[in-house]
Amino acid sequence: MDARHTRAPGISLGIFMVLLILAGCGGEQQTLPCEMDPHCLRYGISADIPILDPHLASSAEAGMIFRQIYDTIVKRDPDTRDFVPALASSWELSEDGLTYTFHLRQDVFFHDNTRFDAAAVARNIDRIYDPEMNALHARSLLGPLSRYKIVDPYTIQIVLLEPYVPLLDGLSQPFLGIASPQALDAYNSLRYQFHQVGSGPFMLESYLPGNRVALRRNERYGGGGEKSEISRVEFAILPDPRAALSPLLADSLDVADSLLPSAARNLIGSSQARLLPIPIPGQTVQFVFNTSRKRLDSRLVRRALLYATNRIAIRDSIFFNYSPVAWAPLSQSTGLAHTGYVNEFAFNISLAQELLEQAGYADRDSDGILDREGMPLELKMIAPPWGQLPEVAAAIKRQWQAIGVELIIEPAPGISRLLQLAQSGDFDLFPVEGSGLDPSILGAAFLGNSPYRFPYAQNEQLTSLLRQAAAEQDAAARRGQYFEIQTILMNEALILPIRENVRIRGLRSHIQNLPFDASGLYPLLHKTRLTAP
Repeated sequence: MDARHTRAPGISLGIFMVLLILAGCGGEQQTLPCEMDPHCLRYGISADIPILDPHLASSAEAGMIFRQIYDTIVKRDPDTRDFVPALASSWELSEDGLTYTFHLRQDVFFHDNTRFDAAAVARNIDRIYDPEMNALHARSLLGPLSRYKIVDPYTIQIVLLEPYVPLLDGLSQPFLGIASPQALDAYNSLRYQFHQVGSGPFMLESYLPGNRVALRRNERYGGGGEKSEISRVEFAILPDPRAALSPLLADSLDVADSLLPSAARNLIGSSQARLLPIPIPGQTVQFVFNTSRKRLDSRLVRRALLYATNRIAIRDSIFFNYSPVAWAPLSQSTGLAHTGYVNEFAFNISLAQELLEQAGYADRDSDGILDREGMPLELKMIAPPWGQLPEVAAAIKRQWQAIGVELIIEPAPGISRLLQLAQSGDFDLFPVEGSGLDPSILGAAFLGNSPYRFPYAQNEQLTSLLRQAAAEQDAAARRGQYFEIQTILMNEALILPIRENVRIRGLRSHIQNLPFDASGLYPLLHKTRLTAP
């Protein structure tokens, strides 16, 4: 018998008393504590969530929770990645590429038993564009939205200012999950996170900020047909990734998301748990060069820094071969990575030194740091605490010291400080990454009101191509445009790619199958299979 199903005999006196109290309570349906219920899944996420609201949040960890509570207008098939019906049963696009017409399902109810319809979609869009709401990420997913039009109770049109191919991708994201208008009307933006109502496979039971989110199965989901094996889910919010392994091994977690590679090695050969590494499509983990800064306005210097970075050593020493080296702006798992750059900028210290010499740098005062016109080659790199970026920055600092480049590492302890630094422009290298199946993810870093506007400000060709590609309806032409965009980014040495993003999950042995959606980020917990007791 699996250890997961032998918890009950070890009931403590305290838990036994709680069960007696619950048994004697009337009124609302009572639930067993998760450690007592063999069909309750305990899922550890290693990031805090400032606000748990689908239209206000943007972190992958928050999206994992929203994917369980909400349905979206469309979704991607996890295998083919094609767009398939969800809340919309079908849709059409006008010839000019400006109007999407969505025909909505008529058999969907929210968790509060109110009916889903076109007015519900409209209410959600209104909320996202409410000036009082700071729904920047949700708005970005809707692109150049002009207006919506309710055609009839179950038909709605979304009208754009200009063609925008990534709209369907945006509508498939959990941050555009459709909430019950009744709940949105009942609670303001601060209180709604504690009273969320969607139409998805799980319902919000409770939320304790910084600690846990509890969900229970929506018995009516899918018409009550195929019933999920998972009756309840408890998302445990852990302080940092280093805190995930111990509770997993101690059987107080069933899934630990985003394990550190060093911790993952400890599960190799374990009979208690196994590893599930999944590549995450999107923009590779990279540093953007700020070409508006004096030292980085030289393409020779930027290319020299690419050659001076031993990314294979970083992969081996920090990520233990779990995360492939990134050679291009897009990851291979998107299917659109420019493979022509594999090994193009492989570690070559002599070539790096040669390029710096051509750029006019030399160690004229014999202090070990190159200089030009009296200015030492000192660069500032921003390093937030996630994704092991501090360790990556420290490794690059050591590598660049070998060619006389001094790297100053500035920590950014949180999102607020990171954005403050980005908008100040007081940096030479800034970390960027982004998950997504649509290659327009590159536009998030190099277009519009992006905080990273400094590096691309003087490259009009890149800006123009990104806009064209977002509007291009022909798939082959669009693919070619994104290859050209990647060519510019690499040939001009505007970015320093480091690694491709891989999420490493640890799973207890009783979990037979834990599927994820097409993004690789969001678990489909209602389809999870457990070993029979």
